[in-house]
Amino acid sequence: MLSRVANLTYWMARYLERAENSARILDVNAQLAIESQQGMPDEARLWEPIIFALGDERIFNEFYTETTERTVAEFVLFNPKNSNSVLSCINLARENARCIRDQLSSDAWEQLNRLYLYLRGKSFADYRNAGAADFLGRLRKSIQLFYGIAASMFPRNDAWQFYEVGRFLERADNTSRLIDVKYFTLLPNVQSVGSTLDALQWGAVLRSCSAFEAFRKSRLGMITADRVLDYLILDEFFPRSIRYAIITAEEAVRRLTRDTDHHYSNAPTKSLGRLRANLDYLEIAEIVSFGLHEWIDKLQISIAQVHKDIESAFVEYDVERARILA
Repeated sequence: MLSRVANLTYWMARYLERAENSARILDVNAQLAIESQQGMPDEARLWEPIIFALGDERIFNEFYTETTERTVAEFVLFNPKNSNSVLSCINLARENARCIRDQLSSDAWEQLNRLYLYLRGKSFADYRNAGAADFLGRLRKSIQLFYGIAASMFPRNDAWQFYEVGRFLERADNTSRLIDVKYFTLLPNVQSVGSTLDALQWGAVLRSCSAFEAFRKSRLGMITADRVLDYLILDEFFPRSIRYAIITAEEAVRRLTRDTDHHYSNAPTKSLGRLRANLDYLEIAEIVSFGLHEWIDKLQISIAQVHKDIESAFVEYDVERARILA
């Protein structure tokens, strides 16, 4: 398989997952704004966590002088100069898909193109008029429709494995960032931890991951920070948990490299295997004692290293070889 095709497929999946996650992060904050009417911080402190969690403080401050729902939603959804905005991600995913049209079904291409054309003409006014829940819900469902079409029509060849690696590696990183939004959302005071307000916020995080019903069925009892974190980080069966995403990405890389459980022939298999093993034996109490935000930072660094290993093993090698041969 051409490294160019592998790279385009890998990044198409990452851009789509990133776009969906941005919509989810906005959704969780919109829910927090509605459900936490009493004792919430001012508007800036309510919407700043999104920018912090996405790591886009510098570029956001280049375009806006205040942090409000309007500026954050516009930046995250519609700003074409923000390379991580939903519009930019959908555009990049569409451009990648256009270059590999022969790998995609017509239905998959048409759905992605339809999504881009719909979003291109939208603005914050459309977001406001439709309501955050409805607008973001439609956006997420459009991306999920592409996932469904791809899953039912994409041959399970090497291109599919790169699609899976990109999608689930990005998902692991994004779920950690979504949890980080809750970390950065400052409660009115320390006494609010464990209160009704705290439970409402963790419930909003679950809903933003489409995990609320699944959590209630598998985790009987109160909604608490430890229980939600255990589900979203360490559960091996929920598709949006970090552990599930790493397991799935590792399995896809193993299919590409033909590695077994006891043989690691390349850097991506090793780094993903090491990360998966750490999650397999980790307990939520260890994360809390280490520090949630610090642990998330460490996880994101590990995921970034996996990405570098994937590019080195599957993309850059061929480019370098071509230069030598030329």
